[in-house]
Amino acid sequence: MAESAGHIFGPPSAAGYARLAAWSDLLDEINVFPVADGDTGRNLCISLAPLRALTTQPVDEVRRRLLHAATGNSGNIAVAFLARWLDVTGSEELASAAAAGARSAREAVGAPVSGTMLDVFDALADSIPVTNGQPAPFSTRLLPPLAAAVEGTMQRLPVLAKAQLIDAGALAMYLFFEAFFSDMDGRPSPAEG
Repeated sequence: MAESAGHIFGPPSAAGYARLAAWSDLLDEINVFPVADGDTGRNLCISLAPLRALTTQPVDEVRRRLLHAATGNSGNIAVAFLARWLDVTGSEELASAAAAGARSAREAVGAPVSGTMLDVFDALADSIPVTNGQPAPFSTRLLPPLAAAVEGTMQRLPVLAKAQLIDAGALAMYLFFEAFFSDMDGRPSPAEG
């Protein structure tokens, strides 16, 4: 891949980051797993901020900055996925990058747990190959399985079921990808909050 400024995912990543940042306070409020420390939104904003530079800086520099910015469990997991995602130079590479990213995200934590943002990454990795070649826009094809993964988090983790909440990290990544794929499709970004 040519290491030049202006990565294919620059604008979609900026849109995803803006969407995530707009919801960061709510994400902090619903953060109960692994502990109710109220920092998922803030940690993801810090961790993913380097993505905004994809339109102006080389991919390797953005990846280096992402790896250094990773903060907290959610930040480390998201960065592990997205650092692999940065290797994509065209839509035909999405499936392999999502699969590699999902594996990297699971390896980013000592004891990966279902019912978290890992489920969203797995759903994305599973959905891209199934939907490749279909005429519908990315957002139409890929967001429903991601939404189902987020909704399923409450049933997969007892602490979430008891609190009657979905996982904050899973919701964060759904919000990111909702704006990301809408931008890729040339659609207006969803409302900010």
